[in-house]
Amino acid sequence: LDNNREPMCTISLKKARWYVRKGIAEWSSFIEHGNQSTDNGQEEAKCIKLLFEPSGGNYQNTGTPENLYLKSAKQNVCVACGSTDHHMRHYIVPYAYRTLLPDQYKTHMSHDIVILCPECHVSCEKLSKAKMKSMENALRDDLSKEVGIENAFCSPVVDDAELHHVRSCAIALARWRCTMPEDKIESHEKVVRGYLAGIVNAKCCGENEDGDKIMMKDEAQEHKKRILDRSVPLTKQQLQKACSVNYRVKNPHYISGSELVVRSLSGDAKKIENFVVDWRKHFIDTVNPKFMPVGWCVDNPVVCGRQDEGTSSEADCVKRW
Repeated sequence: LDNNREPMCTISLKKARWYVRKGIAEWSSFIEHGNQSTDNGQEEAKCIKLLFEPSGGNYQNTGTPENLYLKSAKQNVCVACGSTDHHMRHYIVPYAYRTLLPDQYKTHMSHDIVILCPECHVSCEKLSKAKMKSMENALRDDLSKEVGIENAFCSPVVDDAELHHVRSCAIALARWRCTMPEDKIESHEKVVRGYLAGIVNAKCCGENEDGDKIMMKDEAQEHKKRILDRSVPLTKQQLQKACSVNYRVKNPHYISGSELVVRSLSGDAKKIENFVVDWRKHFIDTVNPKFMPVGWCVDNPVVCGRQDEGTSSEADCVKRW
């Protein structure tokens, strides 16, 4: 209730306790058609009454879907099939995208968080993942064309050709040395020795990330010379080290799918609104829910709170709660 005892919206018990604990609301009871009474007991209280004058808010616009949604009691059932057991929270706008949106599109915005049973959640997630993959692949293709590198943004890791060659040479020496021509052995050993010499660390004594001992500078230089000396055979341990080299390295061009999608919105208020509404429509079209909260609507606002001073006029046309 507001400070005039007019109903504003339904909230969770946790949020109600927060208001009371902060001293900006008190426990109260409200009877729509009859007497109103105040009760200090939390167990008997049905609502809280604010102790300050709220600024604005759609709760005053009676008859609108937003007003109906704010004041309606939310049932603890699966919105798709009505099941009352084993509920799961489902984000209509996928969480991977929602978490990257500006705060006003997610803070105090429970409109696009609904309840589903496990079966409905699994089937809905499959359809959402398919839509996400389609969106992200389209953006990756466009970016790859821009930079002129095919599939540049598709994988978080790529093959390092040089390291892959080192590994191939080491495996060949370890497995088929006795059947290889002498010139092949020489060329393969040159590659492996060059790699091993390059990773010898010349820092002070200690251990590196692999747990290998780090040598003093003079000792390291001497060790490099022995590695590069073809008269000294490569040990089994050295070959094994080269065979196990990780040739998969981080892709410097890679951007996660969720970042690509949200970045494509450019922070534009209208684009974000259309993005959210599109996911709402996708949810309705694919899940066909029959137990949505009263007043829930595809065209309900997507932003919570008043417009900040200095916000561009472009944001004026975006509906707010």
